[in-house]
This record gives sequence, structure tokens and C-alpha cells, in this order.
Amino acid sequence: MIRKMMRNTLIIAAGISMVLALGTPSKAEETYKDTAVAGIDAAIDQYVATMSANQVSEAGIATDTSAVSEEPATEVATEAVVPESTARYPEFENKLMANVTDYMNIRSEADANSEAVGKLPHGAVAEVLERGEEWTKIQSGSVTGYVKNEYVVFGDDAGDYAEENCHKIATVTTTTLKVREEASAESICLTMIPEGETYEVVETADGWTKLLISEEFTGYVSNEFITIEFDLGTAISKEEEEAERARQEELARQAAQAAQAAQQSQQATSNPAPQAPAQVPSVDTSAVSGTRADLVNYALQFVGNPYVYGGSSLTSGTDCSGFTMRVYEHFGYSLYRSSRDQIKNGTNIGIYEVQPGDLLFYNNGGSTIGHVAIYIGDGKIVHASTPRTGIIVSNAYYQTPCGATRILP
Repeated sequence: MIRKMMRNTLIIAAGISMVLALGTPSKAEETYKDTAVAGIDAAIDQYVATMSANQVSEAGIATDTSAVSEEPATEVATEAVVPESTARYPEFENKLMANVTDYMNIRSEADANSEAVGKLPHGAVAEVLERGEEWTKIQSGSVTGYVKNEYVVFGDDAGDYAEENCHKIATVTTTTLKVREEASAESICLTMIPEGETYEVVETADGWTKLLISEEFTGYVSNEFITIEFDLGTAISKEEEEAERARQEELARQAAQAAQAAQQSQQATSNPAPQAPAQVPSVDTSAVSGTRADLVNYALQFVGNPYVYGGSSLTSGTDCSGFTMRVYEHFGYSLYRSSRDQIKNGTNIGIYEVQPGDLLFYNNGGSTIGHVAIYIGDGKIVHASTPRTGIIVSNAYYQTPCGATRILP
């Protein structure tokens, strides 16, 4: 291989010299007859001598390349340089938000008289498909349509709007994260929260974020182990709105039935049977399913409904103890109103002995019970959590429970 490379190089060098210095094949032969190239085949000498200087140069580069490597040439891919975004809110590039108090209509066409195909609520975000002078085509959730520009804000303006009007949520990105009493790694650990759980952000500063863990319980976590995003909604289609309205009507009907059953139970309690005036009346069996599964399924029907501090309506708003009270009331059980008192109902059990339908209690890192939930099995609870989340399903051990009670037999 080395000898071949040297020969090829020598041939080309000789050819170039002959063409540039002498110009004709006869002079080249005369000049180099006593040199190392004297034995070069005459046909090669003739071919090289008749090429122009530019042709020889190109051929030499190609020949030299083939001599150096027998591997096929590979192209070096060059990546296009993507300029860095200069937006203050890169996550809002090519997006908009509704700048309204309640909601704005999304139209099928860029015309105020066209059909409304959905709604873009306050705090919802949409992707910009086509921006016009007066109307913009958007996509959000399952809805694609047009919104009027005078009621929306774009890009960085949407980011500023979100900062002023929308909550932020933090998602835990480590297996178990310690929640501190203060913004310091030396501070007391109040509880631990699991990976994947989300919490409302209260404030962020100096590498620490204050989270709303449950009701009025807050604590600090290191920013290193969370991701923070705006809590933004999406558009609602006409079909989704109608389905939600039907669901709420059904829940209201069930709540009315529960209230009627509770009233009947109270009447039975206040008017005991004459033959046993001193005896506590038995549970109204018409209001009791007899199975834990029925209670759990009933409670799960209200997931998504709002949290209201001090409330006890399963449809229009309730707090944690109001939720558990009303669910058990539907099955004929009377619980105390507050979470700290509900632990006195039924029989106390171990926090890892719970079965679906039992109650789990939390002290939010303090010495007093401040939260209660219904265990639904598989390590999960259903509870009225916070004003942001409403009634949700969560990990039962998002913080260590401080007690458990069994109400059902």
C-alpha cells in the first residue's frame, strides 16, 4: 500500500512538472529519462502530459485521497444552528391566553356570527395556528377555531398575564422529597412527599419553594428536586360542556337523595320507637349499601368538584371533613363535623391496617389533626384536598398519616 501511494504521488508530481515546465511530451521524456520516473508506462506519461494544470490538480487530490484510504468517504453532517429564544417566556411563544374575567367564545369561522364551537376560559392557554389582524385561529384541548384578538394576549404578554392571574404548580422529581419548616436544609423536616405528586406553589426564592401541601399546611422544598409550571387550563368544547352539565345534574340528584335519607335518619333518631325509648335507633338500612365498595364508588363520583373551606356540599363545595361526613351520611353513619373529632368515631386501627372505606387522618407536621380522607385501596385516598385541586384521588402516604379509624363493620 505504501509503495503504491508513493508511486501514484510520484506519477502525478512528474506529470505536473512536465506540463508546467516543458509543455510537450518529448521534452518531458528527455528531461526525466535518467530519473526514477523513467520507467513509467508511456500511455500514462502521454495522458498526464496532455492534461491542463487545473485538471492535474483535481486529479491529484482525488488520487491522493484514494491512496490514503480505501474506505468510502463519509459526509460530515452539520447541524443547523437554532438561535436562542429572546422571549422572556419561551413557554408562551406562539401561544395566547384569554384576557377575560370568565370565558370567551371560540368560533367555527373568523366571524362573530359563526357557530360557537367551544369556550376559552380565564386562565386557559391555546396554540396559535394562524394569526390575523382581527381574528386568530387556535387549537386548545380538543377545540380548533377562531378567537377575536381584542380579547386575548400573545407571547410574552400572555406570560405576564399568567404571572398575575394564574397559580403555579410544582411536581416532585425525586423518589421522596423532604418538606422543611423553613427554607433551609438544616430546618425541621415536617413530612415527606412522593415522586410525581403536584402541589400549589405559594412562593419561590433563593433556591427554595414554599408549597401548599394540604389545606393550610405549607412547607419548603429545594428547587433542585421539583419542576415548576403555570397551572393553565385548556378550551372546553360544546360537547364537553354539555357532558359536564349532565354530570353535575346527576350529582345534585344523588346529593338530594342523600339529604333525604339523612333527614329520615334524623327523624328516626328524634322519634325513637315507643317500645324502646332509651335505645339508640338502628341505622336506616335503606341508606346503607352493606359493602365497602359501594361507599368508595359513591365517594369517587364527586372527584373534580370544588373545595370550599367550611363547606359540606358534595357538589358545590366542601372541605375535607365535610366531604367524609356527607359520604358516610349517605350510608346512614353520623360523623362529627371536624377532622380532629372524626378520629373519635368508630374504632381506631393502625395506619397500615386500613381497608377501603376506612378513614385516614393527617396532622400536617404538627401536633393537631388537620386533614381526613377516605382510603379507597391500592395505596390511594379520595379527599377534598385544597382550593386549587378540589376533590381528588391521591397517594395515601403523601405524608405519614397520624391515625386511622374504621367506621364500617
